[in-house]
Formats: sequence, structure tokens, C-alpha cells
Amino acid sequence: MKAPMDTPPTPWVVPPQPQWGDEGADWAARVAEALGEEALRVDHIGSTAVPGLPAKDEIDIQASVFRLRPSEPLVERLTAAGFRQLGAMHDEDEVEDYTPIEEVPVWRKLLFHGPEGERRVIVHLRRNGAVNTRLALLLRDYLRADERVKADFGRFKLALNDIIEDEAEYLALKEPFLAMTLRAAEGWAELTRWVPSAPDAYWSVGQ
Repeated sequence: MKAPMDTPPTPWVVPPQPQWGDEGADWAARVAEALGEEALRVDHIGSTAVPGLPAKDEIDIQASVFRLRPSEPLVERLTAAGFRQLGAMHDEDEVEDYTPIEEVPVWRKLLFHGPEGERRVIVHLRRNGAVNTRLALLLRDYLRADERVKADFGRFKLALNDIIEDEAEYLALKEPFLAMTLRAAEGWAELTRWVPSAPDAYWSVGQ
């Protein structure tokens, strides 16, 4: 099956596709290879990383880095591998109930599209240990572990297809449900003593 090109997905959410898992692993490996020792871990995140969950047909990859900076070598290494930077530093919306105690910004990230002409991929560079880095992994692992919550989340996302007109509206309607799901995920994390699963890819000496 030919991979879709780098164009916005329509409709916003589609039924789960069996190839998403393999695609995510492949793209995580490509990002890890491009970043080298700059990346502490690289993970397939987002809804396409949860088997059986409806999602936008785009692969989200998170690279956890020691120091997030909009300069060489992070940007240089990814652009040399064909990835295309989306603007400068991005400030993500803060999630309800998460009040950081750190003095450094914890909601920032760098964004990249995949190489031109290939399937739609978004690479999120976030600082290792930051709140937004942890939440991406927590939500993924929680949805993987709880079939009931995953089914509810999937039905909600598919229902949005009938009422949304643009991506901004889709994200705005999803935010309250996402915040509620994250609160439940925190309870699950405490009960299960959750730690992030093994990374999908990472750089190692001699690879």
C-alpha cells in the first residue's frame, strides 16, 4: 500500500490503520538516526501509536532531548536529513491542573514536518523531563492499557467528524475531553506505578 503524501488528512479522523504501528517505529528510527546523541529517546506518540484507536492519518514522533534550543545542532541535523522546521519555538497550551514548579519553560517544543513528498509526519522535539514530554507518553500508555477508555476516546473523535469545519475547531472541542482523560491517566499512573515504556528508538555508541 502506497503511503499517503504530505498533505492535510481529510476527514480529520479516520478508522485505525494496521500499518500505523510499523510506520511509527520506522519514523522513530529515522529521527533517532538523524539526531544521534542529541536525542535521549525517540517515541511514536499520539493516537496512531495506540492500536485500534481512530486518528488523524499522520504519524507523530517525539524526540526527548537534554537541552531544547532553536539552534545547531538539533535543527541542523534534522534539516540535513530532510525534515522541515515549522517556525521557531512553539509554546504549547498549558494543560489544566498542571502547575509547573520549574523556573524554565516546560511547555515549549520545536516542530518539524517529515521530508517533502513522503507521508505526513510531525516531529515534536521536547525537553527530557518536561511536563509536556511526560504527558505525551502517559496518555499513549494509558490508552494502550485501558480498552474501555480507548473505545470512548475513539467514539468521541469520530463523532467530531460530523460537526467540525476546520482543525482549530477540532482541537478546541477535543481539549476538555483530553483534560478529563489525562486526570484519569494520572490516577492510573499512581495505582500502577507507571513508568514510560521502552523507547521506540534511541542512539547508542557504535550503532
